[in-house]
Amino acid sequence: MQSDGNTIGASVMFIGLLLGFFLCFYGYVAKRLLVSIRSVFAGSLVFLALALLVFQRPSLLTSLASRAVLFELWNVMFIELDYQGVLINLLSFCIGGLLLFYLSRRKSFAARLIVASFTGLSMGMAIFLLVRSFLPLQTSFIMFLVLQVIILAYSLIRFDSYISLESAVAGSLLVSYLLSSFWYLDFWLFFSMWAILAFLGILNQLHRLGRPKPEKEQKNG
Repeated sequence: MQSDGNTIGASVMFIGLLLGFFLCFYGYVAKRLLVSIRSVFAGSLVFLALALLVFQRPSLLTSLASRAVLFELWNVMFIELDYQGVLINLLSFCIGGLLLFYLSRRKSFAARLIVASFTGLSMGMAIFLLVRSFLPLQTSFIMFLVLQVIILAYSLIRFDSYISLESAVAGSLLVSYLLSSFWYLDFWLFFSMWAILAFLGILNQLHRLGRPKPEKEQKNG
């Protein structure tokens, strides 16, 4: 069944699909840029989640229990609050992003550890929010916990490879989510598309990363 246009417009879906396919299959090309962008996203998302958990826990739990979780979270963050609450959320979002961006430019082991941890946490949270749109809260939370342990462990152990693999997973998630939302597809179709695209994207990026660098690039690098 086709969307009525109130959920996701055709132009938004087209741009999102282009971005999703690029991240899925060619994220390794922009690995340095992705590290900076992901650091900003990770810091912003985690700090915002902490602010909501500390200052708006009842509203946060209520929104997570809702079927339209993204819409309800938006209302909790910006619509249903006074100016002070909105300011706290915006400051948390901005401070987290700027802090992680700064740390991503540092070369120390501690900075890389923090960036890797926040990157893994934010990816798990993003997957939880997307899956929550299709599955009950308890099932989504269990899936989140299992995936979070795997993602966080791999991010901490092999962060450079993780960024490329994450771009494949994120790109496939974006493509699958857009198509599923636009055409109102069932969860099994969403999950099947995600699994197939993620598998192909990971294979492609691992193949590209495994290629030996040209001699000129090795001398310059």
